[in-house]
Amino acid sequence: MAVERVDPTTRRRAERQDSIRNRQAVLAAAYRLICDTGVDHVSMQDIAAEAGVGKGTPFRHFGDRQGLIAALFDQLTEDWQPGALTRLSAPDRPAAERVRNFIGELFDVIVVSGRPLLRAMEGGHANAKSTARYLAWHSAMTPVVAEARPDLDARFITHAVLTTPRAEFVDMLVDGGGMTMDEVRAGLLAMTDALLESPPA
Repeated sequence: MAVERVDPTTRRRAERQDSIRNRQAVLAAAYRLICDTGVDHVSMQDIAAEAGVGKGTPFRHFGDRQGLIAALFDQLTEDWQPGALTRLSAPDRPAAERVRNFIGELFDVIVVSGRPLLRAMEGGHANAKSTARYLAWHSAMTPVVAEARPDLDARFITHAVLTTPRAEFVDMLVDGGGMTMDEVRAGLLAMTDALLESPPA
């Protein structure tokens, strides 16, 4: 009986496609579990079982849980960040309005959609890539803040605004302070508006 030969290129392509599917399945499973139960209650084995893949698959793709969490945070921001930075820098609207819109989008994408991931990143899972991401936001936002308020230290104001919606602070307001996420968002934007109001003549 003749043995059917599989072209090596076809086999490699199929293996790559399987690998991509498995990676996406692991990311989706990890996001569901972490959002449902919190990062401290989810193991790599739990994620593998939820994704329907072998126990070693998450480790092969992400190395460890820290790598997986970082990849989830990357996925959360990768579609939003390029357009957001372009909108922040485009001179078609007043500078204060651009900063306000950027902070509102940041809150919606990072805090509302990914608070458990943000909490994990702040709890020791941050890496060089997450630091670089924050510095990119700060670098893009600082000159716009300076345009709105040339009388202030734009570098400091940008840090102050960007670090306000951290998970620990939002948790305190929502879980301990009885505020809703909409109220926290409105407060953050009101603070941003107050900082960027035109200086007195």
